[in-house]
Amino acid sequence: MSDSSSLIQEKPMPDSHFSLMERGAATIILTGIVLLVGAIVGQDVAPGNILSESYDTYFIEPHSIDSTTGDAGYNPVDTVAYSLLLVSFVVVISAWLRRIGVPPRDESILALMPWIVWASLGEVNEDGLLFDPNGMGGLFVSPLIHFHVAVWVILIGWMCHNVDKKSESDGRTKVTQLAVILLLLQWVIFMPQIGQHWEQNILEWIQSPLFLSPFAGLLLIVLIHPFLECCTAIEQGLIQAGIGGCFVHLAGWLMLYIEPLNNREPISMLPFLFIVGVPFVICAVLWVTGQEARAQLKHMGLEAGIVPEGITVEDWERQNSSTWERLESLSPIAVLGSPVVLLGMYGQMVDGLATSVGLENYGYGEKHVASQWVIDVAGTAWGFGALKFGLAAMIWWLFAYARFEYRHRHLRLLVLLCLLVVGLAPGLRDVLRMTLDV
Repeated sequence: MSDSSSLIQEKPMPDSHFSLMERGAATIILTGIVLLVGAIVGQDVAPGNILSESYDTYFIEPHSIDSTTGDAGYNPVDTVAYSLLLVSFVVVISAWLRRIGVPPRDESILALMPWIVWASLGEVNEDGLLFDPNGMGGLFVSPLIHFHVAVWVILIGWMCHNVDKKSESDGRTKVTQLAVILLLLQWVIFMPQIGQHWEQNILEWIQSPLFLSPFAGLLLIVLIHPFLECCTAIEQGLIQAGIGGCFVHLAGWLMLYIEPLNNREPISMLPFLFIVGVPFVICAVLWVTGQEARAQLKHMGLEAGIVPEGITVEDWERQNSSTWERLESLSPIAVLGSPVVLLGMYGQMVDGLATSVGLENYGYGEKHVASQWVIDVAGTAWGFGALKFGLAAMIWWLFAYARFEYRHRHLRLLVLLCLLVVGLAPGLRDVLRMTLDV
């Protein structure tokens, strides 16, 4: 950048400092916590006050109905509140990760993928009434499922970090051993509720998914160990423990499919293959398209959409150097070669197809206020599907043309994680429950 140093007028804020936006997001979260505590305390101190009544009407009652019947919808109040808090948490957590020096690696997002599948399978099992609606089932109802998953992820990440740090040698082997223990823990917690719905003797149980699926997860945890050396200990543990947990929940889905309950009739797997397969083929083509441009940027030490270190976005926009030209010209194509960006696009496409097929062909209803409005305006659920494909294109556009400062790489990754949570997770849940007719 020596040829354009005169255009650099200010240095980016140090990583240890929080910006006005980050402080504002923290204020929103603290305000939400204060209001929540006030509403809960107010139920006893001043029954009937407007804060407590609003809390019950807009947040507690929909959640209670959803955990019992699965038919509760969202409302404008909780939709706005959840959306605002989600964005605020993304901003604050990214700032916290940057401040403590956690490296912003794409692999960190990929390590969380099993937990998105874990949440989707858990929600499907809750929809199939495998969990007690008045007990554990409430943990698998949105939005509580997101906090439930977050607790697992944080605790597992902390344990894996400490196991690896305290091991003088073979720390990674001990992480794998910990993942095996965590699989068994999940089996002990969830399997009694899942398995109680089918009466089987010991031989039938060993031959059923209730045993075979968790056992397959155990084998997979061990088999993938040599391929995770490029990951950090935390990433390794999250991948292995998440995969193990997925196979525990998969046991419930498989049992519902081969031995359905409540007179349900599982459908053909063709809609499932269509919904998950078509977006996969599209993303595979896009990935191949972006590889050459991504490799060129990597050779120059650059990353698509990320302003080089030491330059603010405002100064970058005033540049006219060879580095600026290469990054600006290659970023739109190179973004297509980013697995995490493609995952965000894939999730939106899966969600759009799953919702459209479910509403048009299998009689499902839409719970989200904004989504229902889109369907009403379009006159068909396929209008929502088209919008979701448009959102996938918008994700590409955002990461192709928006520029993130080097210090905001964590924010960029968490935005992608947020898109996965609101796209791929509900899309997988919808298509999996559709196959079970629940």
